[in-house]
Amino acid sequence: MAIYYSEKIYQSNFFDILKKDDSIIVNLKKENNVLISSWLNGGLVYNQNSIINHSLSGEDYIKLSDGDYDDFQKCKFKQLNLDYENTSGLMTSACMDNYAISTKKYEQLEVTSIITAGADKNGVKAGDKASFYEYDNNYFTHFGTINIILLINANLHDGALVTASITATEAKTSVLQDLKLESQYSTHIATGTGTDGIAVISNKNSSNHLENAGKHSKLGELIALSVQESLRKALYLQTFMSTDFQSTVLSRLSRFNIYFDDFYEKSVTNNKLEYASKFYEFNKNKANVVFVSSIINLIDEVQLNLLSLDDVENMVKLLINNYLGVDVSNKKIKEMNDVFDLLVDSINCYLFN
Repeated sequence: MAIYYSEKIYQSNFFDILKKDDSIIVNLKKENNVLISSWLNGGLVYNQNSIINHSLSGEDYIKLSDGDYDDFQKCKFKQLNLDYENTSGLMTSACMDNYAISTKKYEQLEVTSIITAGADKNGVKAGDKASFYEYDNNYFTHFGTINIILLINANLHDGALVTASITATEAKTSVLQDLKLESQYSTHIATGTGTDGIAVISNKNSSNHLENAGKHSKLGELIALSVQESLRKALYLQTFMSTDFQSTVLSRLSRFNIYFDDFYEKSVTNNKLEYASKFYEFNKNKANVVFVSSIINLIDEVQLNLLSLDDVENMVKLLINNYLGVDVSNKKIKEMNDVFDLLVDSINCYLFN
């Protein structure tokens, strides 16, 4: 029998949450219905004993290489001394030490979310180019992953579990959009990662029967607030992602694959230390972030086909001229990359004139 470090990190009349080394285990004390994106015992299931969130190690990835996720989870549940026939789970590469919990209450209603989140390697906008093709259950995938376990002390109709998962997913996406977290597969803002997981659990012993978890309902509001709060905490703990992290010029431009070396290589100086000292001050200045963000917002309008490059060209040039004092009126903008080339060149001109 395996021996694990174990710590109880949360408890209620409905459930207890334990941390066992590289797993978070939710032990359920009441009859329940569960909607979960688990390979083993996934989908809509009833009266589960436990729900787990497991952090994958290098050895785990080797075991998963044959694509037998059901068998992998069964073995993992057994190692944790759990009844694999009545356990479901999520998997991630995020560290379980970086979990975040948030509970929101209104009168008798209570919603708790526990989240682990890593989106810096696997962020993606729905509709971005795929990274794998599955045929007959054979595929290769990467794990980055935002995993949400959502526990509701009310008795939800099965359909309301689906609505709750929609509300929780939209709440997740709203956080990524608020932070302008970049997709790793396009120049758009991510809506999630390519391997996100979710579990929504309700207490079937509760006398409070609910059939609506949409955004107009109080339950939907609590779900969204809980997910948003715990996701922000989890993203910060795992990757230091936060509003402060995103408040630099380079953090805004990284979505378009523009980094410090792109500026330095196009500068007039060969002294990298001298350039870095000048650029450091420009990079962290909030007024400069506002300026760069204004141009990026115009580019996003073009990417979404709300405006064309012809529509925004004069405004881009006007912003550069008025803010940086660099005359770019004779420059041509024929494609999106021309805007960023113009921006980089103009910032360099500003720094060394």
